[in-house]
Amino acid sequence: MGNGPECFPAPATWHWPGAEESVASPARGLGGRIAHLVERSREGSHDAYRELVERHRDRIYRFCLGWVGVEEDAEELCQDVFVRAFSALPRFRGEQHFTAWLYRIARNRCYDHRRSLNSRKRKREHPLEASGDEDWICPQRRPDERAVESEELERLRKIISELPESFREVILLCCLEGMSQEECAAVLRCSRRAVEGRLYRARLEVARLWGN
Repeated sequence: MGNGPECFPAPATWHWPGAEESVASPARGLGGRIAHLVERSREGSHDAYRELVERHRDRIYRFCLGWVGVEEDAEELCQDVFVRAFSALPRFRGEQHFTAWLYRIARNRCYDHRRSLNSRKRKREHPLEASGDEDWICPQRRPDERAVESEELERLRKIISELPESFREVILLCCLEGMSQEECAAVLRCSRRAVEGRLYRARLEVARLWGN
């Protein structure tokens, strides 16, 4: 990466390593299968729900990690999201998109986690520190390329962790998870215009912090 706003391309091309499958995939290509699994899960099929978890676990974990910055906390939150979702399935409305519904549960749990930390006045020195680069870096890269990418990615994580929450969540959802602005608006329950405005300001702020 270089310096300045040109380092931060459009959300569709700003790739977060590990986010190969975006929310758009089940929404557009596998909607029927997801709906079928949701219905079977509502009827009590643990196998169906296990498949739903497998299809969504990685992206929900990444979202939680982007929020809380600690792998152990993100794993615990991710597990709790699916436990809560299973309990809430009888109240799930069919017109809702299941993936967006999961993200809203994850978002609420991350809010609760952050409020709990603030109430105890606990601070994290490295909010988005990961324990191993191998989870974030393409294994085909040469060692010298991996070192550079790891350093830049670590810097990007730290910058994202310093954003206001309203900016952080649109960056996580649109730029790093590959959601469209419409899909992000569905998760955040706001207008597409609101997402567009937040995303524009968030990318400017990331570019500013990157250049400092």
